[in-house]
Amino acid sequence: MDQPNDARSLYQQQGFGLRMGFGERAALIIVDMQNDFTDPSAQTNASRSAQEAIPHILRLRDVCRELGVPVFYSRGIVHPSRIDEGLWQEKSIGHRDGIVQIDGTWGAEICDELRPGPGEIVINKHKPSVFYGSDFDVYMRSQRIDTLVICGSSTSGCVRATATDAFMREIRPIIPRECQVDRDPAVMEANLFDLDSKYADVIAMDEGIEQLRNLIGAARASS
Repeated sequence: MDQPNDARSLYQQQGFGLRMGFGERAALIIVDMQNDFTDPSAQTNASRSAQEAIPHILRLRDVCRELGVPVFYSRGIVHPSRIDEGLWQEKSIGHRDGIVQIDGTWGAEICDELRPGPGEIVINKHKPSVFYGSDFDVYMRSQRIDTLVICGSSTSGCVRATATDAFMREIRPIIPRECQVDRDPAVMEANLFDLDSKYADVIAMDEGIEQLRNLIGAARASS
């Protein structure tokens, strides 16, 4: 679902939605593609959207592996004691009842289709942004990453929080549209529109793949 033309016109008139483009060093983060979000039997699932996105995420991941672009994953988890659950309990029945994202359970694990490969790093996190309270920023800085391609679940939640945190660190957030997951298409589209207007580049996956190939090709040519 596209945003109404009057909204797009208003944002364009005010000068929003310019393109940042890719920088010089990119990484891929696959956000919270866990069984609790991808499986239809889970309490808080976005399974229909997830099953549509998984083939696209797989294709993008394969390209990144081929090109040597670092691939990261995140898991949103809660300690079995639930001591770290915090305000999640106030906003979600699943968290209130302690039945989602509990570390050590099947639901908290990354789905089989997107199981990390050897040497690929999984960031465990306790809040929406992959950056918050984790060592993700250390990996970004150590590899001088200035462009972060963000896929996963949910666009309106943890993808959005990660994108805005990347933006605040001067890391360019790139959001491939086909690789996004959310529970409701209208909610996802509204968030993609807003992110694309102010904090990220929302692009077609094929464009992202082309940009990654160009980026790596230029880096190899200059080395």
